[in-house]
Amino acid sequence: MKITILFLAIGLILFFIPINNSRPSFNGGDIPGCSGGGCHTFQDGMVSVSVNGLQVQVTLSGTGGVVAGELVDGSGTVVNYNNGTNSNPFTLTATNPGNYIVNAGNASPLRWDSVSVNIVITDVGHNSLNPNEFKLYDNYPNPFNPTTIIRYSIPEVSFTSIKIYNELGKEVTSLINETKSAGTFEVEFNASNLSSGVYFYTIQAGSFKETKKMILAK
Repeated sequence: MKITILFLAIGLILFFIPINNSRPSFNGGDIPGCSGGGCHTFQDGMVSVSVNGLQVQVTLSGTGGVVAGELVDGSGTVVNYNNGTNSNPFTLTATNPGNYIVNAGNASPLRWDSVSVNIVITDVGHNSLNPNEFKLYDNYPNPFNPTTIIRYSIPEVSFTSIKIYNELGKEVTSLINETKSAGTFEVEFNASNLSSGVYFYTIQAGSFKETKKMILAK
């Protein structure tokens, strides 16, 4: 019976862990759970995650040493990884909303875990507590390819516009152009049809106006 359970566990590991060259260093040169020296032991429940926009915060329990991890999309591609950090928790950034798998582990002791995460982004959600000032936040991720999230706060009902400009000051697109209620909002900018370079995003809400820079790196 023990042998059968072990076989099923390994089968699940192989199903969730895609083969990819961008594998974090905790894998020991092979898939997690491999046999032989330097390989990690699977331990369910040691990894927890929280989501903020496209950013996934990964926390590993029971370790004070180096940790590492990767973010895998639904097609089995590693979209972001950290090969080793003393920061626990650490952050991995998704490329788009969707379903992902987080594989993470630590060096002492040699353990790893795998958890699923669903990332949903909308431009209409806002905080339950209204902000007390107008604010344009730094986009994330930055640099980005091809999508990034722009977050902004409005303390009162305001006609709001968010526009994207290239380095020459030419308007590329308009993301928001409507009256918004008070709240903190997020909107996605998809630059898949644009070339690499520096772009600027500007918000105007009532008399408030601010511009920030972002980098598209393809």
